[in-house]
Amino acid sequence: MFGIADPLIVLPYVLSFICVIFAAWFGIRYWNKDDKNDNLK
Repeated sequence: MFGIADPLIVLPYVLSFICVIFAAWFGIRYWNKDDKNDNLK
């Protein structure tokens, strides 16, 4: 698979991809959650 024989080498790549997907989901989900309580007008 992609010239990498050891599965333990692939594991950090998979985990980093999962972390990026989670961070993007979390950022989109909670983008402007506190805007209703913001009093900086």
